[in-house]
Amino acid sequence: MAPSFCSLERTSAVQVKLVGNGLLNAPSSVDGLLTLLNDAGDLLANMEQRPSDPLQDSLLPVMKALIADSLLKHSVEGVRVSVAYCHSEILRISAPQEPFNDDQMKVIFEIIVEAFSKLSQASSQYYEKALSILETVARVKACLLMLDLNCDVLVVQMFQSFWAIIRSDPTDDVSWAVEQIMTDILNESEDISLSLLNPLLASVLKENKNVAPSCWKLGERVIASCAAKLGPVLQGAIQSNGTTVDDYSPVVASICENEPTTMENDHANGSAQPVVAHGVVSSIGEVPDLVGAPGSNTE
Repeated sequence: MAPSFCSLERTSAVQVKLVGNGLLNAPSSVDGLLTLLNDAGDLLANMEQRPSDPLQDSLLPVMKALIADSLLKHSVEGVRVSVAYCHSEILRISAPQEPFNDDQMKVIFEIIVEAFSKLSQASSQYYEKALSILETVARVKACLLMLDLNCDVLVVQMFQSFWAIIRSDPTDDVSWAVEQIMTDILNESEDISLSLLNPLLASVLKENKNVAPSCWKLGERVIASCAAKLGPVLQGAIQSNGTTVDDYSPVVASICENEPTTMENDHANGSAQPVVAHGVVSSIGEVPDLVGAPGSNTE
């Protein structure tokens, strides 16, 4: 006779609590710690969203352990990736609520973004865990919490990591998740900084179509998906880069042609940058390593 749901739930709660208590008294050996973290990750991955109160209570020890600086800032990279994996599952289980306070959430997103960088090399020993983290964050739209937390610098860093990943010609799973996260962030942002917009535009410069085809394809899809949000600000960003719509993929011209002119140029207001439509903050960060990208050293 198959065990009842309540019995299975009770067993899961006991296992999660035991692992959590183990992490609260973490072994000194890295191998022992990684074993506990892997066990915690497996148990969390099999837990449904919005668990019952008893299961929710059983999570408290593991959540307390995972938020400790000794794990979040561990010197061993593999430990930090495993901790990020566990946190991505807790984010999934808790969605759409924040499972920790704001300061703790910011640190959690820092190690999650760090884990994303492992996706640029499929041969990396951390690739599978990093891919799972990426897909989970994309599916439950956990990245939107970064906007609520005003993690602007971290979002820019995440996008830069994504462009590096896409240049490596990743799998379809990676491309889908990256596109989903970028689209969600852009569509839900109150202000779109040039630190995010310039790399996106650089990806669809005509001269980059053959130089970085994966970036070109992603850029076109993201711009098309965010047309309503980007429409009012594209022309101003293009002007600030000293380019024209003809320098870009046809998708850019199509969006700009359908958008009323709402920009003033820099000569009219005496500023160094043209005034762009509402919604853009004129702060320029790093851009993809693409031909003709503003601020790149490519000749």
